[in-house]
Amino acid sequence: MWYYTINNQQFGPVDEAKIKELAASGSINANTLVWAAGMAAWAPVSQTPLASLLGNLPPAPPPPYYPTAVMKDPEVQKVDNLFMWFWISLIGILLFGIGIIPAAILFFVLAHKGWKAVQHEGIRATPDQAIAYCFIPGWNFYWWFPAFRGLAKEFNALFDKEGLAAERFNLDLVTWMLICLYASPITFGFSAIAFIVLWIMYTNKLKNAINAVTLAHKA
Repeated sequence: MWYYTINNQQFGPVDEAKIKELAASGSINANTLVWAAGMAAWAPVSQTPLASLLGNLPPAPPPPYYPTAVMKDPEVQKVDNLFMWFWISLIGILLFGIGIIPAAILFFVLAHKGWKAVQHEGIRATPDQAIAYCFIPGWNFYWWFPAFRGLAKEFNALFDKEGLAAERFNLDLVTWMLICLYASPITFGFSAIAFIVLWIMYTNKLKNAINAVTLAHKA
């Protein structure tokens, strides 16, 4: 699927048939900027595989403006936005802790996306199971280790299997994150500070891992 610009406005996604139709009508030409998943930046049609769709149409004068921003994959943008709002929600912890609830919700949404990204035959849980089991009273104290440490192991295994140049998870980080969480009630909340720091680090790695797999599978 392709995105294109007309008068510095972005349109799309559209398929190649639509691009050919636009070229035939004169709406786009060889110098029209286009982008698709896997491209590092916008490029003129003439410099992409779409060039063959233009036939013998003469190129139009070069546009006066080229966007300098790199177009993000829409799925990557969604994950980045989730992490951004997770981070913003954590600021609310300073306001009597009210931000912990939306931050937790956004974290579980990201964790669900993470399990969805690593699914394979024989995996321990589906995305829905992995998250649902986290809310079973009593059982959840055990399950958080498979749900989050296990997810990190699944990503590391996927990176190795597919040869992805992505940052591996440090499993000790996840272990200590959960230990600090469990210890919070008996340390009068002191370990909660360490938990929040490790939680942010883990969530950031989770966001990066999801995006790395998304881009690799679309390339």
